Amino acid sequence: MRDPQYILNRLPIGIVMLDPEHRVVSYSGEAAALFGEDHLKQTLGQPIQSTHPPQSRGKIDWLLHECREGGASGYASMLINMPERVLQLRVVHMADGGGTHGYCLMLYDITHLTSQGAPAQGRPAQEGDNTTPSRDLYKLPVSLQGRIALLDIEEVGFLRADGHYTEVCSGGKHYFCNLSLSQLESRLPKERFVRVHRSYIVNLAHASAVRRNDDQLAISIAGNCDHEIPVSRANVPRLRSLLGV
Repeated sequence: MRDPQYILNRLPIGIVMLDPEHRVVSYSGEAAALFGEDHLKQTLGQPIQSTHPPQSRGKIDWLLHECREGGASGYASMLINMPERVLQLRVVHMADGGGTHGYCLMLYDITHLTSQGAPAQGRPAQEGDNTTPSRDLYKLPVSLQGRIALLDIEEVGFLRADGHYTEVCSGGKHYFCNLSLSQLESRLPKERFVRVHRSYIVNLAHASAVRRNDDQLAISIAGNCDHEIPVSRANVPRLRSLLGV
């Protein structure tokens, strides 16, 4: 793996400019390379929300709202998960001397900082495109004080669904991840990270005990992420097989 500073200095950055009504005004060549020239041409003059799948529009509305309410900082950020790429999207609130406002969307391709495997060549990314296998994560991207922190996967004790997002427990601290629990399930090592409940994925390396209470099975996560997590009935056979209990 190359030095992270080397990778950071060469991160592809796509730029998309929006007017005050959130309509796409222009875009950079790198943005076209990420999403496809034809696709971005069709977005010109359209609200940025309408260019995303319905399930993603709420996230875009939230991002723009956070940017407007950001005060002096005037920006907000989130992650976009794609089968072959992980992008950090940062939105900056812009203004000129005449009081005209707009937005600058900056897209950082951080795939090589978080994932294993080589990306497909010559094929633009499409949000919601599931025609190719997801790349495995070797770092877990989370939000931390306005930036993206990369957690060591081995240190993660468990993950809990939080609406369309995920709460991550690592080293006794809880972090916010923009990726959904289902997205993370498909990209984490399956021999260690197991879906035990619709709302939980556990790292079996941190499992310390299994307890049965009537018909309910629960698994305990030890260490700094000390927690007891319910196991749904459908997942009991697989968990018992993996743990030999």
